[in-house]
Amino acid sequence: MADEDRLKLADIWARWHAHADDDWMAGEFRRSPSYRRAELLAVASGIVRGLDGDLLAAERQEQLAALSDQYVIWSSHRVWELADAELAAGRTPDPAILAAFRRTAAATTLPGLRRTHAAANGMQRGMRELLAKFPGPVLNSGEPWADQALKEATMGGEPWQRLLAHAAPASAGAPSAKWERTGRALLDTVGPEAVRRAVPRWIELAGLDRTIPLQGHPHLPFDVNRCHDPYNSHVLRGLAWMLSLLPPQPDIVHALVGLVEASLDHRSGSAPRSPHVAEAAIVSLARIGDRTARKELESLSRWVTHKSTSRRIEAALATQ
Repeated sequence: MADEDRLKLADIWARWHAHADDDWMAGEFRRSPSYRRAELLAVASGIVRGLDGDLLAAERQEQLAALSDQYVIWSSHRVWELADAELAAGRTPDPAILAAFRRTAAATTLPGLRRTHAAANGMQRGMRELLAKFPGPVLNSGEPWADQALKEATMGGEPWQRLLAHAAPASAGAPSAKWERTGRALLDTVGPEAVRRAVPRWIELAGLDRTIPLQGHPHLPFDVNRCHDPYNSHVLRGLAWMLSLLPPQPDIVHALVGLVEASLDHRSGSAPRSPHVAEAAIVSLARIGDRTARKELESLSRWVTHKSTSRRIEAALATQ
C-alpha cells in the first residue's frame, strides 16, 4: 500500500484500539475486548512500521513490559511485531524482554517445551527475524553463573564476548570440526589459562536458583526458577565443550562433574533440570579422556538413572 494509505489505516485501527470496549466491536470481532486490543495493536503497529514510530508507542511498550518476567511467551497475538515496531522507531526494548523472546525461540528444541504454543511462537519466521536484529547482552541475566560471566566478559572486552557467543548448536550432540576450530581460535585469543581460571568458576554457580524470578505457565510441569534458562543453556553447553580443548586439569574435571550433578537435579520438578547440559559435560569428560575423567565417568555410571544421560555415559566409557 502507498505510505499515505498505510498511515490512514493505522490511524483508523488506533482509534478502534481506543474504543475496543464498544458494543459494535464485540459484534464485529466476536472476541473479548482484550483480544481486540491485542490484535488491533499488532496490525496497526505493523502497517505503520517505518512511517510513524510514535503511533501507539505507549501501548506497545506497556504490552512488551508485561513480557519481561515471562519464562516463555504464550501469547497468540504476534507480539514480536510490537518489538519490531519499537526497533524500527529507534527504541530498543529492555534486555529482559529480549530474554523472553530468546527463551521462546529456544523452546522449539527442548524436551517438555517442543509441543507447546510457546514453541509454535518460537518457530515463526517473524520471531526469528526479530532476534537476528534485536541488540542485547550475549547472555540473559538472572542466573548467578550468567550474571558472573557477563560481568567478567564485559570487563574482558570483545574476545570474551565472542567466546560466550560460541554456544553449542541446539541440534548438536558433540562438537563439530568447525565448532572446534573456532573454539580453539577463541581460546588462543582470550588465553587458555584465563579461560581455565574463569569458566570452571562460572560452572560452579550453575546449580544455584535464579536471582530474577520468572513467571511459569500451567502447561509447564516444572518450577521455571529452578531450571537453566533455555537460551543460556546452549552457552553453558558450549563452555563445557570448550573445557575439553584445554590441557587436562583436575579442577576442569571436577567442574564438569558438578555441572552433570546440577543439571540432573530434580528440584525443578519430576524431570531433571537440564539433561542436555549434563550430556554436554559428559561429552567433554570423554574428550578429556585422562585417568581422572574416566574415574569420574565410572562413578557417574553408578548413580545416574536418567536414561539418555546414562546411555551417553556408557558410550563415553566405551570409547576410553
